[in-house]
Amino acid sequence: MLRKLDTIPVATSYKEALEKLRITDEDDIAMVQRLFETAKEISRPKVLYREAYVEEISGSRVRINGLDFQSEVLAVNLKNVHRVFAYVSTCGTEVDDWSRDEKDYVVSLWLDMIKELFLHEANIFFKEYIKNSYKFKTLSFINPGSGNKDNWPISQQTQLFTLVGSVNEEIGVTLTDSFLMVPVKSTSGLLYPSETEFVNCSLCGRENCTGRRVEFDRELYAKTFK
Repeated sequence: MLRKLDTIPVATSYKEALEKLRITDEDDIAMVQRLFETAKEISRPKVLYREAYVEEISGSRVRINGLDFQSEVLAVNLKNVHRVFAYVSTCGTEVDDWSRDEKDYVVSLWLDMIKELFLHEANIFFKEYIKNSYKFKTLSFINPGSGNKDNWPISQQTQLFTLVGSVNEEIGVTLTDSFLMVPVKSTSGLLYPSETEFVNCSLCGRENCTGRRVEFDRELYAKTFK
């Protein structure tokens, strides 16, 4: 069944935004505060998800609800998993449309980082919602296109959007010909129960990544792609 979470509260404060933006100039701080409060009022973060089932794993092929995905990482991580939650989350078209009117490049970057905070809140809310609803102890995210290109190819966004279904109609997120999402501050993937939390970054060897959450795990990488 397709479900939508569209009343997600935004708890982030402008002070947390300032810390992320690393702004110290008083005039800039005042501007960011105004922008943030307006963005927060407009923003409607959303998550659209579908409960789905892993039907077969053969080599690097994973079949979920009749759709095939090719990924060694996916095959390894879902080896003992039967139920997954396919999802698309977004900061919301409302705040994204508003932010597009900004012509100043630097201010646009600030707005992008603010929208990223709202998206992060949507993902955390979704994770806790599923954890509490199904009484899971540990849940992990895995996302196409995140980390090294061989982890889970971004081209499989197409199958994932098909798996979730009605993404554009329900939450306004569209997929471009290059498999990127609009609004840009959106994510898609699978949320699934796991014994230990998996983080995409652990299998990504890219250096100087500003979004890195954990260090690259060479041992895990070698074990996954053996």
